[in-house]
Amino acid sequence: MITFDKTKCVACNNCVRVCPSIGANNVEHDEEGKVVFNINGDKCIRCGACVKVCSHNARGYTDDTDKFWADLKSGVKMVGICAPAVKVSFDGCWRNVLDILKKNGVDKIYDVSFGADICTWGHIRYMEKNPKSKLISSPCPAIVNYIKKFCHEALKSLSPVYSPMLCTAVYLKKYLGEDAKIVALSPCIAKSDEFRETGLVDYNVTFARLGELLKANGTDFESLRKVRSNFEFAGAGGIMGAIYPRPGGLKACLELENPNIAVINSEGTDVVYKNLDMYATVGARDLPDVFDVLSCGNGCGSGPAIGEEMSIYRMSGIMNGIEKYNRNNRVKFDRKHRDKQFLEFDRKLRYEDFLRTIPPEDIEQIDVSEQQIDDMLTRMNKHTETERNYNCHACGFATCREMARAIIMGVSSVTSCAQYMQHEADERSRHIVETNAAIGEVTNELNKVVSQLTENIGSVTDALGGITELNNTNHSQIMGLSDILDELNVLSGEINTAMDSINESISSFGETTRGIDEISRQINILSINASIEAARAGEAGLGFAVVAQEVGKLAGSSQAAVKEAEGGNAKVFEDIGSVNRILKTVNQKMAEIREKMNDVRDNISTTLSKGSDISGAMAEVSDINRHVEGLVTKAESLLD
Repeated sequence: MITFDKTKCVACNNCVRVCPSIGANNVEHDEEGKVVFNINGDKCIRCGACVKVCSHNARGYTDDTDKFWADLKSGVKMVGICAPAVKVSFDGCWRNVLDILKKNGVDKIYDVSFGADICTWGHIRYMEKNPKSKLISSPCPAIVNYIKKFCHEALKSLSPVYSPMLCTAVYLKKYLGEDAKIVALSPCIAKSDEFRETGLVDYNVTFARLGELLKANGTDFESLRKVRSNFEFAGAGGIMGAIYPRPGGLKACLELENPNIAVINSEGTDVVYKNLDMYATVGARDLPDVFDVLSCGNGCGSGPAIGEEMSIYRMSGIMNGIEKYNRNNRVKFDRKHRDKQFLEFDRKLRYEDFLRTIPPEDIEQIDVSEQQIDDMLTRMNKHTETERNYNCHACGFATCREMARAIIMGVSSVTSCAQYMQHEADERSRHIVETNAAIGEVTNELNKVVSQLTENIGSVTDALGGITELNNTNHSQIMGLSDILDELNVLSGEINTAMDSINESISSFGETTRGIDEISRQINILSINASIEAARAGEAGLGFAVVAQEVGKLAGSSQAAVKEAEGGNAKVFEDIGSVNRILKTVNQKMAEIREKMNDVRDNISTTLSKGSDISGAMAEVSDINRHVEGLVTKAESLLD
């Protein structure tokens, strides 16, 4: 079967371009949304054309090589049948390769050229028994798969004669009694379908995988080419069947047997399947007796599993050499040997044993109307007749209408259309030009915004600098206030001391005042006594003398008290003067405090003003930020 690795697919359309089946390649999207072309196994005919052209190794295939080798090593009895194309695949060492297989346990290996001769004989005998039949050759399993799936009208013309490999297998089983498992060595991927459907062959081992297996096990092919092997095929050898792998090989064999038979041949995926599609529409008069068809353009020697690709010149040289050898050494141009072989077949074989019935396969087909195609072409931006018939083949289809049909069927994508992608590129280019212009406008706006933002940031910086300077001034003035408050604290202490002194002086003055008051009382008493004595007339002189003496004493006491009071007053006045001086100093300091407080207040007002300026500037910055966000959003929308 054909395998697919989506991680390697680049959607180059090469697989679509060479694929005969429009539905065999399904468009899909990988995890990243990239378009890839997977395989629809139901519609794939296993021609292997995609495997040959996929340079990215996204397409591959599987066969039975690993299972064959494991079974061989476990002791399973096997015989081999080898296609004539082995001479192309293992040029110069094919005998050595087959000898290696024998040495590793394959019992016998038969030449499929002999089965090809049986195939030619079978066609001749079938046409003799069915003289009006028109046949399409069936040795190529990819051709058979295509007709079964997509050309049911042509299926009745498909030759019922087994392919050379199946003719060989039938001959081994029915006429030689081989009961071993049969391993087919072939250049063909699709042979696996043929073997599975008929059950006649157990393993399809392709030449490419066989070469890889032998290399992995240490085989040096360059060394093999230097040593000639004595290997020979088991059983009878083929005659002209050896040229079957070349284009028109069956045609040449049929014409050699019956020169009057009308045979035309067609090869290659780019033409043969179109011819098959046309076959059912052609009148019987124009059809050949045999339409000899091969999927591979250069015959089986260019099969998808042949191994290392060989030049057409070397390949043709090998096939021509084989034909020349067989003509000269076996047929000898007189057909006697060939007639003898066919007579031997007639005597030993039943040609019915080599016929098969090939049923059709029901493949779901999606009907697509012309209106749907027209709608799809419109969606692909193909509006004019020229655009709808651009037919560049880049998508892998011959016409734009076929491409539109494939998209509707889900087997292709509009992104595979070069014209569509060019249109999309032009639209994107126009969009880019418009976007660049719009982005230019946005850039200019941003430049203005940046300029404005820079200006506002400068204002903020200046305001912050002013605030810093004012804060420093406030700090100095507050420190000055602290010093003044310290001085006031000292003055307050001095005032407290002066007040204590005043209190003492006032206390002393009170004592003096009390003394004066006592003196006054005494004088009053004396005055009263003097009045009494004066009333006594007789002895007035003595009494007045005593009174006068007492009054004198009192006067002295009063004098001392007055002096003491004056001293107290002087002290009080001195202390009051000290207080006044202190208060004057305090008033001066308070004036200084008021001045500094006014400066601090002014600085705080200025700071608040600067803060307001900063707040306004930051509000403008916020507005600018929103403006910038709007411009960025606009730019992003332009880029989407």
